[in-house]
Amino acid sequence: MSPLFAALPPADLPTMVNAPLAAQVNALLSPRGADSHTVRSGDTVYDIAAEHGVSAQALVKANRLKDGGRWIMPGQVLRMPGTKGGSVTVAPPSTATSRDASTGSGSRGRSGSAGRTITVRAGDTLSDLALRHGTSVSALARANGIKDARLIYPGQRLTLPGGSQPPASTGSSKATSKASRSSGGTSGAGTTYTVRAGDTLSGIAARHGTSVAAIAKANGISSGSYIYPGQKLRLPGGSRATTPRTEPYDEHNIGDYKSGEKVDDTFLHYRYSDGVARSAAANREYLASVDVPSKAQMKKLIVAASKRHGVDPTLMLALSYQESGWNHRAVSPANAIGAMQVIPSSGRWASALVGRELNLLDPKDNVEAGVAIMRALQRSTDRFEHAVGGYYQGLGSVREHGLFPDTKRYVANIKSHMKWV
Repeated sequence: MSPLFAALPPADLPTMVNAPLAAQVNALLSPRGADSHTVRSGDTVYDIAAEHGVSAQALVKANRLKDGGRWIMPGQVLRMPGTKGGSVTVAPPSTATSRDASTGSGSRGRSGSAGRTITVRAGDTLSDLALRHGTSVSALARANGIKDARLIYPGQRLTLPGGSQPPASTGSSKATSKASRSSGGTSGAGTTYTVRAGDTLSGIAARHGTSVAAIAKANGISSGSYIYPGQKLRLPGGSRATTPRTEPYDEHNIGDYKSGEKVDDTFLHYRYSDGVARSAAANREYLASVDVPSKAQMKKLIVAASKRHGVDPTLMLALSYQESGWNHRAVSPANAIGAMQVIPSSGRWASALVGRELNLLDPKDNVEAGVAIMRALQRSTDRFEHAVGGYYQGLGSVREHGLFPDTKRYVANIKSHMKWV
């Protein structure tokens, strides 16, 4: 599992200068003259929207695209919002660097209020904020007189352009998390559960909305007792099924869930913030409570997604093995989630790359995110070691500092795994 950044986009370190990205973002602020775009191989609605300085939502709406524009085809002519269409053909960006500044998604309700302000948080980038609030990087920059998209800072207040969309409400922290754990049908007293390979008491407890202590008491065993496949366990009365989550926990929606609990916050020699560590623990608990594909099934998902995106399946199988051992229940203390070990902020970036919201807790979406990120990394650099190292260290950091010693070992491991996966 990646100890530090885990599948970050090329512009991953806000405090570090990334000249290619800055040039691309500054280019986004220039006016566009084309009133249509002919789709080329590899284009996404987010690439096209960023290139023309419009929002992805407006582009989807103007062309009545299904599934958020996921299924656009090479040769298809798209009309730019606010124009009558035309026949100008625009080539896609030469690398995925401009994808770092792609525009936001449009799946949330409009606020309808111009001039609403937001406060920049540590780690935010303009592309993150544009994605979160349903606007474009260029519109957000223009609304705030920003000339260099890199130079935003925690605590800065930004005005959202008119028509921007508010983020999906996460509700009050404790109430939301409590509802996610407690809704669902109740199992009557005396219900039994048959232990499966890989089960633990904590996983079974989380899956059925009860506690390890309650299960142990109901079965006359200790909380540390060994359990084995085929064993029948009696579930306490009032146990509940887990409600599917539509997004992973992160430091922005975890609230006070698991506050005060001792959670793992260190991996190797890196230590993570309380919010990240608690989010990771909550995601780990959630994945322990739901059914996930077997390792063999995860491998099939990885191969299928890799072929769909034109990425070497052997590379992605090796990478996933290195990251998680093809185990979708894996969550690192850095909150790198699932078989592909993608952190939530990179999941939002991957959503922009594929043109729809991805839920990293969902196995298919998790694989989709990992493969889409690798595809973008490979388009951003022609060096295999930098693309693979960028998945682990972050491409911006690789460009700035070169491969760290642990990244070199990571790349070497991937190459070794590729010989047998």
